[in-house]
Amino acid sequence: MLALLTPSAPNSATTSASENPTAGASATTATARNRQAATEAPPGHHPSSADTTNARTAAYHPTEAPVSPGTVEPVGAESLEPVGADLFLVQRSPLLRHHPGQIALPGGGLESSDAGPEAAAVRETEEETGISPERVEVLGKLPALLLPISSFVVTPVLGWAPWIPPVTTVQQDEVLHTLRVPVDSLLEPQMRSTIVHGDHTSPGFRTDTGWVWGFTGILLDHLFTQLGWARPWDTSVSYTMSWDEARGAQLLDP
Repeated sequence: MLALLTPSAPNSATTSASENPTAGASATTATARNRQAATEAPPGHHPSSADTTNARTAAYHPTEAPVSPGTVEPVGAESLEPVGADLFLVQRSPLLRHHPGQIALPGGGLESSDAGPEAAAVRETEEETGISPERVEVLGKLPALLLPISSFVVTPVLGWAPWIPPVTTVQQDEVLHTLRVPVDSLLEPQMRSTIVHGDHTSPGFRTDTGWVWGFTGILLDHLFTQLGWARPWDTSVSYTMSWDEARGAQLLDP
């Protein structure tokens, strides 16, 4: 999972791939005939850890509880500033089994060819956004975290790209579209809420295409705090997210 920062484009604003060629490939929309694939879980159902335990989770044996991202400072991060920086995000396909329709950082599983989590994060970012690895400077990685509900183990990586040319590649089976979001707008207190979804709560960041919430919301909240960018916001302001919205039903064709 890569938190990739880049200098803001002129008049930068939250954009989808269909609106800004530097954000990624053209957006692709899920079709109604595939709706059944995105609605396997009935409303109110949350998959248990037992439902999603896999080899990656089984191999995860931490010597202590997973630590907060705020306990490690990536090398070189002290020179970054939130004003004038954009963050790349992806909106996941609503047809995926895990976290459908959610806005997330690009990333995925380790492959045998990957030298480590940093290499995997950069590779997956290229596959999902078309951003070449040669453009990415890895600043550091954060401690591995166990992702609730889906039971995936995630190693967040912080990266910097001095310039991103127009890109056209996107992993359409996993990514609906890419987003390039000004960090300054994410940090605005009026763009923040505590997201309530069933029994779960998380920090939330509002964008033009929906909420960044759940694990990604938690991660960004910790990352911005670690970098010294966080701004005070009213955590008592909440937004209740329905199951349909949480699984991206609004992204499907009517």
